[in-house]
Amino acid sequence: MSNKENKEEKDTVLKDDAEKVVEDAIKEKDDESAHEAAPDAKDDAAKAEAAKAAKVQQQFVRLQADFANYKKRTAAEKLQISEVVKMDVLTNILPVIDNFERALQVPQDKVAEDVKSFIDGYEMIYKQLLGVLEKEGVTKIDAVGKPFDPNYHQAVMRVPSDEYDDDVVVEVLQEGYLLGDKTLRPAMVKVAFNG
Repeated sequence: MSNKENKEEKDTVLKDDAEKVVEDAIKEKDDESAHEAAPDAKDDAAKAEAAKAAKVQQQFVRLQADFANYKKRTAAEKLQISEVVKMDVLTNILPVIDNFERALQVPQDKVAEDVKSFIDGYEMIYKQLLGVLEKEGVTKIDAVGKPFDPNYHQAVMRVPSDEYDDDVVVEVLQEGYLLGDKTLRPAMVKVAFNG
């Protein structure tokens, strides 16, 4: 049985128990009233007990609603906290990715033969790490040739360019990354300025 089915069953049992207690109380009062009081007193006592039972029932329903709201609120808070923690961890991994990329930019023809197998293993680890990040929803920001957007880019230089219009990204100095639609780290870029 799932947690939801267990909860529904418990709620039904609690509700049934509450109704039974209220009915028993009404019956006991009715029995006592029948022996002691006149017919008018019986009606008054029955009305009072019915009002009391309705009040208990209303309190029970309110408690159920409060508890359901509490569960929804805590679930939403847990989700928010997990997203913040995930973003922090992924942000801390990005410099490791940068170092992998810098190490792999070494020209392969200048590397000794015995070191090439080490570099191949290094590249496989790098690709595996990128695969894990992609699985978690991390993607690189495509910046070159795109208009500068401060939500995704951090301009560090303005350079003249014959190839690009003003305020277009010319070169990426450090890759930027997105987690879904949120910016983990903006791309550090050079922007065209022909003014």
